[in-house]
Amino acid sequence: MRSFRRLAYVTVLAVYFLIFVGGLVRVAGAGLGCPDWPKCFGRWIPPLSTQDIPPGIDPSSFNLTLAWIEYGNRLVGMAVGLLVLATAMMAIKAHRKEPRILYPSLAAALLTAYQGWQGGKVVASNLQPVMVSVHLLLSFLIVSLLVYVAQQSYYREKGTTSAPGSSLSLRWAAALWGGGLVQTVLGTFVRGKLQALTEQFTLLPDSQLLARVGVIQDVHMLFGMLLAIATWVIGLLILRLNEGRSVPVKQAVLGMMALTLVQIGLGFVFLVSGLSPVLQLFHLWIAGLYIGLSLALFFGLRRPVVKSDEKKVRYGKAVAIAAAVVLMAIGAATAVRQAEASRADIPVYYTIPDFSFAEPSGKPFTREDFLGKVSVVNFFFTSCRSVCPVMNATFAEMYRRYAYSDKLQLVSFTVDPETDTLAALRAYAAKFGVSDNRWQFVRAATPGEISRFCEEAFKVSGDLPGAHSTKFVLVDAEARIRGYYDYDDPTAQKRLAEQIAVLAAEIR
Repeated sequence: MRSFRRLAYVTVLAVYFLIFVGGLVRVAGAGLGCPDWPKCFGRWIPPLSTQDIPPGIDPSSFNLTLAWIEYGNRLVGMAVGLLVLATAMMAIKAHRKEPRILYPSLAAALLTAYQGWQGGKVVASNLQPVMVSVHLLLSFLIVSLLVYVAQQSYYREKGTTSAPGSSLSLRWAAALWGGGLVQTVLGTFVRGKLQALTEQFTLLPDSQLLARVGVIQDVHMLFGMLLAIATWVIGLLILRLNEGRSVPVKQAVLGMMALTLVQIGLGFVFLVSGLSPVLQLFHLWIAGLYIGLSLALFFGLRRPVVKSDEKKVRYGKAVAIAAAVVLMAIGAATAVRQAEASRADIPVYYTIPDFSFAEPSGKPFTREDFLGKVSVVNFFFTSCRSVCPVMNATFAEMYRRYAYSDKLQLVSFTVDPETDTLAALRAYAAKFGVSDNRWQFVRAATPGEISRFCEEAFKVSGDLPGAHSTKFVLVDAEARIRGYYDYDDPTAQKRLAEQIAVLAAEIR
């Protein structure tokens, strides 16, 4: 019996650690560090360099740090899955006649298996926000079931010595648990809106992103304050009514009260100093801890006092847990810094040489026009009916998305200067609603000139116009080529947006 209780406790802690690691993957931007499932870049063990990537996979999508952060998450998930399975199997063996332990254990095991399958769908969806939120809420449901199992095994082993707590106290505790779930759902909506805003306004600072979240952010903050007040009022009332004599109840009440203070502090820091990834991680993780403690409080009030160890709360374990949390924070901060550094480490491929072409107004467009801003380049011709309309539709979306910033320009070189006169380029630009120089359409004087330029400056096909490159090319503020991206690959386009933000942040 004691061995099952210990296993249940270890499993609960392991699931909370997995939630922490999963949150770390999210704030570190490593969710697509392994773009396939269940393998990582076609391998069971992630590559250590681009030379290890199997043929057919774009090596430019490989980031060693992000791949191993995501792979670590999968390894932890596998280990936790085995623990949950072991808990269910031991419940069948030792508690098959106790439905309060058996059924939640089996439900947790089934949900964990589903969670693993759904994790693959999250990757396949390119981290669609709704899928990510469902993945998170499933984790909270699993940990709630396991908290219940661990608590029931505790009471089964220790026995009870008094009647359940008052129905009023039980309703209070249930309200706190429900409030915690509602607040978590609101938080996932806020996080999803922030993610969408970050993708839409890549170059905006955190303070301006928060200001754009809208009313859901205000509701989240107001409900959080009300939940914190309710937690303290209800917690003090429960302790005053002497229903807190049970060690689990005291621990749950004091823990919930402390967590609400930490959450309020984190929210204040977000407003003042921005969206620190590590603080976002703990904000999410603490929400999960609150839900687990509120559930423990509810069931603790139903069986409040145990025969042994009922006089005082022992704080030795609390100190050990606090030390573990500090170590987790240090590890998370290190991982996030390494992830940010790995994304900032964008290779320099080539430097664009001097040239002089023309834009639709007839004004020269030269290498100097690349200086001082980040540029994304593509190659097209106006009579193209295959890939060019799709590529330039993506450019048009980028033109609208980055309308708030003067740090980015789009440059489209025509590969058919004989047909694409300056007048034709003006008409083509008008078709996409271009009204300023944030999107330049550029024409060389002759086909031979643009062909040589493609091969020598950008190292792409000069067999024009039919075999022109369909890559998007990223150029930094010093006219250096920093990356090539498939126009129709969502992962490549996501990486392009991230690297635009990195290079734009270097412009002062």
